[in-house]
Amino acid sequence: LDWWQADRYCEQRFAQLLFEPQDSERDSFSKLLQSHHIRASVWLRERDSVLHRTERRRGHTVPVLIFRDKTDTKYVKVLSDFPALPAVTACAHLQWDTRTQEIATIFSYAVPAFINEFQLRGFVDEEGFVRFALIVHGHHSPYLPVFRADGQWHHFCITWQQENGTWAIYADGKRRASASGLCSVGLPAPQAIFGQGTFIIGQDQDSLGGTFRAKESFSGNITDLHIWQKVLGTEQIEKVRSCWVLEQDLVFGWSSNALEVESTVQAVTTQLLCPGPVEECRVLEVGSSRFSYASCLQTLPFICRYSKDVYRQLKRAQLESSHSLASRVNSLAVRTVIPDSVFTSDVQDMNLSVALDALDVLATVLREGEMPMLEPSDLLVVLQLLKQVADMEVQEGDDLEMLEQLGQYYMEVTELILEEQNSETWSSISQVMVSPV
Repeated sequence: LDWWQADRYCEQRFAQLLFEPQDSERDSFSKLLQSHHIRASVWLRERDSVLHRTERRRGHTVPVLIFRDKTDTKYVKVLSDFPALPAVTACAHLQWDTRTQEIATIFSYAVPAFINEFQLRGFVDEEGFVRFALIVHGHHSPYLPVFRADGQWHHFCITWQQENGTWAIYADGKRRASASGLCSVGLPAPQAIFGQGTFIIGQDQDSLGGTFRAKESFSGNITDLHIWQKVLGTEQIEKVRSCWVLEQDLVFGWSSNALEVESTVQAVTTQLLCPGPVEECRVLEVGSSRFSYASCLQTLPFICRYSKDVYRQLKRAQLESSHSLASRVNSLAVRTVIPDSVFTSDVQDMNLSVALDALDVLATVLREGEMPMLEPSDLLVVLQLLKQVADMEVQEGDDLEMLEQLGQYYMEVTELILEEQNSETWSSISQVMVSPV
C-alpha cells in the first residue's frame, strides 16, 4: 500500500507501522524479512519526527478539448456573460503541442470597443521553453519562459488588476513572472477589462467572435479553465492546481454545458491525476539494511508492530470471545460487517453507503434492551469499525443528507459503547487503548 494507507491499516488493527530498527537490530531484522521473501524496501515510521499528512492527490474526471494542428477553423466559445473585470485570474491545465515554434493564442477575449481586450499567447523558444505573453487593452507584456516544452500536462494561472496594471504568470504552482504597468494605453486612468465580450479558446479574434488565422491558432490540449473576478493568492492558486474549485467570485467554471465546441475540435472526458504535494516517507532497504526515502504515494510492503502487552491483550480478548455481537450484526446486515478477528480483517473499501449501512445495523443491535454487557472483543471490533469510518475519504458529490445521517449514527454508536455498564470492559483493554479513554 502507499504510506498513508499502510499507516491507516496498522492503526485500524491497534498496531503501529514499524519504527526504524535500532542499529543493533538491523541485520537480524533484514534476515527475518528476507526469510519471508521480502527483498525490496519496506515503509517505516520515524521515531522522532511527526509526518504531517498532506492533502491526497485527487483523480478528477474532466472534459478535455483537443486542438489537433493549427487551423483557422477550430475554436471553442465560452457561453458565459462576462461582467466588467477590474481584476481577473484565469487558470487551466494545458498540454502544449511542441511541433511548432509559431505563436499560438490560448484564448482571446474581445469587446466591440476593443478586439484585443484580453489575451494569452505563447510560443516555444530555441531553448525548449514555452513563453507566455499577456495582452490587456491591446497592451502587450514581454514573452517570458513559464514551463518546459516537454509535451506533459502543465498548470498555469495568469492574474491582472486594474490598479497599476499589475500582472503575474504562474506555472505549476510557482510564480514565473510579474510586473506592473499593463494598463489602458493613452487613457488618463487605468480601465477595467470591459464586460459583455466574446471569449474564444484556441483562436485570436480579428473581428468580434471571428476572422481567425491558422498561423496564430492554438495546437494542443486544454482543460479545467476557470476565470475569477479577482486576483488569487499563491495558496489559492496551489489549491486550484490540485483541482479544488474556489467558488467565490468565479465568473466561469469549466463545464461542457458552458462551451460551444466547433465540430472539428475533439472533446473527450478523461481522468486527470491532479498535481499536488508529493511528500517523501522513510523506508528500510532490506537487502542493504540502509534507510532512505521514497515518495509516500508509492506502493510498498509494510509491517505492523504490536507491543507485547497490546498483542497479549488482543489475543486474550479473541480467545475469550463468544462472538455474539458479531453474529447478530452480520445476520441482520446479511453480510460481514464485523469480522471474526481484529487481526485478520481486510480493510473494507469504505464508501458512504457501506459505512451508513454498517453503522445503522450496529446501532440497531446495540440499542436492543436485552443486549448484555459488551465483551472486550465486541468493544474492539466496534472501535475498529469506527476507525474505518473516521478514516473514510469523503468524495466529491457525496450526498449531504447521507453524511449528516452518518454523523448521527456515529455519535449514537459512540454513546452506546460509553454506557456505564461497559466501564469494566474498557478497563480490560487499557493496554490497547493507550489514549485517556
